[in-house]
Amino acid sequence: MSGPLARRTRAVQTNLTNDEAIGRLSLLILVAYLLATLVPLVRWGVAGGSWVAVIAHFAALVLVASAARGRGTRAVRDWIPLALGPFLYVELRWIIEAVGQSHADALVAGWESALFPFDPSASLARLWPSGALSELLHLCYLSYYALVYVPPALLWLRGARQAFAATVLALVVVYAMCFVAYAIVPVDGPRFMHGPSMAPSGPIRAIVVRLLESGSSRGTAFPSSHVAASVVAALCALRDQKRVGVVVAVLAAGLALGAVYGGYHYAVDVLAGVATGLLAFAGARVMGQHRSKVLDPSNL
Repeated sequence: MSGPLARRTRAVQTNLTNDEAIGRLSLLILVAYLLATLVPLVRWGVAGGSWVAVIAHFAALVLVASAARGRGTRAVRDWIPLALGPFLYVELRWIIEAVGQSHADALVAGWESALFPFDPSASLARLWPSGALSELLHLCYLSYYALVYVPPALLWLRGARQAFAATVLALVVVYAMCFVAYAIVPVDGPRFMHGPSMAPSGPIRAIVVRLLESGSSRGTAFPSSHVAASVVAALCALRDQKRVGVVVAVLAAGLALGAVYGGYHYAVDVLAGVATGLLAFAGARVMGQHRSKVLDPSNL
């Protein structure tokens, strides 16, 4: 690339701080994801789907694209990717329906039976029928939201903006990987196929079951985005704030076990989530190191 456009791009890149460039990269990835998923959603709307869902998705695209162009306050640009996370997860139910791929539980269940001599999602709770263990593992599972949001918030409040931006980038990458996988190969998981496991009941388990019944999107089991994002959160925290990272890592391990113990995921979902988290963390690190290639936002 040469000429006035190249000179303008180099000038903008020179004026960007490292954390701003990494933050813009996160927003550009989100723009690409929202654009790619807009097409099937529009076709779905034309075919009789919900236009409310299409309009909400388009509004999110406009908001993120505006932030990627440098509009809005710095705080808004920093937090948009994480703030939109719950919406992006909920709208997967519409995207999966719009793409229209067959659900692949039989395939994943086959992998499960090939790897394990028993069905972990149905058997762990029967093997370890402890009320205290059940509540502890469900508490770890419920801690997912704190694992994703609290460590970045601590970095942001401390003014560690580059570490914050790198953490957000890794989370954006892992969510993009998981959400694209759900659209291409949706898997419902054992909770939809057979119901939750027969784990001992308790108030924390009841909260988890109620949350999943009201907010989970069918077809989002493989890989487990809870596990994948928790792995990324733990690795980022261990890199940038070790004491916090140790706590996050312990909770993430309990979350992974709790996902199977509670019957919410196949064990294969969890293994794939760990692999996805590791790959996303490594990929985001490489992308962050090449942040100078982020384009002028006026070209969006």
